[in-house]
Amino acid sequence: MSVKVRFYSDNVEFEFENSVEFPVAPQIGDEVNLLSFFKYQTSERIEYYSNMEDLDLYNDALVSQRTWCNDLEKKEVYLLVKLNYRQRK
Repeated sequence: MSVKVRFYSDNVEFEFENSVEFPVAPQIGDEVNLLSFFKYQTSERIEYYSNMEDLDLYNDALVSQRTWCNDLEKKEVYLLVKLNYRQRK
């Protein structure tokens, strides 16, 4: 059974409110790369990659906080995860 996960970060503004399906819930300290969740050669993937380059951030991020949430409007439970991105040197 997969887990629905939504993300937020101090480094990147996520415009989507949809959940990303994870086979296993990410734990604090896990490394996540959202690029792998976008289909190849789609505008969303290209935009995400471009934004990471513009912000001079690595695509990988560390999970620093997790909170289980209940979206009553959508009638779904999801895991809200805070991601910390590293600056490229």
